[in-house]
Amino acid sequence: MMKSLTFSFYWKRGIELWHIENSKLEVAATEPIEPYNTESKEELPKLYRWFLEFTVPSAGVPLADRLVLIIRTPDGRKAARVAARL
Repeated sequence: MMKSLTFSFYWKRGIELWHIENSKLEVAATEPIEPYNTESKEELPKLYRWFLEFTVPSAGVPLADRLVLIIRTPDGRKAARVAARL
């Protein structure tokens, strides 16, 4: 499922977004999450924690700008949007 998602990075200043063309996925890993309720462990779906590490170029970007990540489904709908200050 994770392979079908699209990750797009943008720099945001005010309300304007600039797409970051050359971001690069460096590391992708998963680890299973053990359920709290061990009695019904067989009935529960398996859960995983995902670790993704990207390199995003930032040369010349002011520290006041925000980094925005938009995750899209295969049909192009937004699944998530997160913004972070540097």
